[in-house]
Amino acid sequence: MSDSRIVKIHKQIKTLIAVNYASGFSGVDMTGRVIRGSTVEPPYTPFACVSFEEALESYGPTLGRFQSTAVFSVYAYIGGGDVDGRNDNALDLSSDIIKALTNNRQLGLTNGECDDVLCSFTAIDGEKFGLSGIGVGYVKVEVKFQTSDGS
Repeated sequence: MSDSRIVKIHKQIKTLIAVNYASGFSGVDMTGRVIRGSTVEPPYTPFACVSFEEALESYGPTLGRFQSTAVFSVYAYIGGGDVDGRNDNALDLSSDIIKALTNNRQLGLTNGECDDVLCSFTAIDGEKFGLSGIGVGYVKVEVKFQTSDGS
């Protein structure tokens, strides 16, 4: 049985961000450190989780077509010695994640499963939430696609 479009996109986002950013801004290796779903507290750092939030649908550009935007949240956790370091590290890791996702605006998927991807991001000090020594990057990923059946 084949996965739905949303599941394929969710899996692909994880695949694209679970890579080694040694030559990126953060310099960290996220291989094997990304899960689909969410967690209250990261088991280790660096670590990231990708969760599906919602799919918003509207009428398409032509009769019999639907336009959808699937929204995913990426929380990226990374260590840092002080507030500035944690914030900088979270911003750098978020920037690496965005570059990985927007390198191919169709997320590398085929058959028109994804039209475009848009990322917005922020970073906060995990100390605000009891996560000692951890910076948290948040990336909102919006994936646009069209369908003939609304799925």
